[in-house]
Amino acid sequence: MLKRLKLQDNRIALHLIFWSAFLAFLFTISLLRSNAGREVDFHLPFELLHIALTILVVYLNLRVLIPRLYEQGKYPLYGVVLLSTVVINAFIIVAIIRFFPDFKPPNIMHNRPSYIFSIPMIFMQLFMVGVTSALHFMRANLILQKEALSHKDLESSKLKAELDSLKAQVNPHFLFNSLNNIYSHSLLESPQTPELILKLSGLLNHIIYECEDEEVPLEKEMEFLTNYLALEKVRIDESVQVNLKMEVADTSTQIAPLLFVPLIENAFKHGVNISAGNPFINIELTQCENHLTFSCSNLRDHFEGDPKSSGGIGLENVRKRLDLIYPGKHQFEIKDDGNQFIVDLSISVGEGSS
Repeated sequence: MLKRLKLQDNRIALHLIFWSAFLAFLFTISLLRSNAGREVDFHLPFELLHIALTILVVYLNLRVLIPRLYEQGKYPLYGVVLLSTVVINAFIIVAIIRFFPDFKPPNIMHNRPSYIFSIPMIFMQLFMVGVTSALHFMRANLILQKEALSHKDLESSKLKAELDSLKAQVNPHFLFNSLNNIYSHSLLESPQTPELILKLSGLLNHIIYECEDEEVPLEKEMEFLTNYLALEKVRIDESVQVNLKMEVADTSTQIAPLLFVPLIENAFKHGVNISAGNPFINIELTQCENHLTFSCSNLRDHFEGDPKSSGGIGLENVRKRLDLIYPGKHQFEIKDDGNQFIVDLSISVGEGSS
């Protein structure tokens, strides 16, 4: 409330300054037009009358005519009403100085000046209406630009918050699974436990420090996937075939971190404990110019429920992150033919991706 009152007081002060400057402008013009040795052609009562009625026209235009006619697209009606108002206002000024001599400036010799004297009043008021209208539209444009920037900043902040939230959900999910794997091996006193802890340390280093940026080099993600698969292979049966194929031309390509992990997690969750057949997980990452393609497929159990609905937060988070980070620049498809579960992801990255 106090802020609103302060803002209102500032506006009133600015308007008072503007009209005071206009009065000083009229005085200056009169001073410049006067000849040396002659009385300055400036009559305060007349100028105050002139300014008062000009203010009436200006604020009628700003508060009524512009919002109700001009901004509604009624341009001809706006022009007619504005011009009529200015002409009537100028005639009122002349009528007042005709019947009230105290308002008549000394440069008008006739006691009852002709209404032709209203012509310079009309031009002066049209000039002031033009100036104040221009200031009005400039201010409105600045407000719109400020609101647009504020809205953009708000959307950007909201986007970043959503991405941070989604990424934060990925990290604990992966960490929980990895710690379970190491815990199981520690119970069996496996000699691989120290190696697993070291690999997990490297993975956590990537998650905690390198994934703080919005994008990371593709090389880091490739290294992460390699170590992650090595960590997962330890806990699964040797009969499960895990194949990783990566053909990337430019490993420095920037990409959002941890996009692929939930997809691989889902494959390991649903593709390793198969009661019949030869379970497998095939992972392929390829790059062709500015297009990055990721594919993950696994054999699925015929008695298992829908992997898409039982995959936890993983698949849904990937979909949300893709919509937020790569809107209109990705294709995400999930296929289930009853025998295999396949996830295909294509992303346009780098220059020319738009």
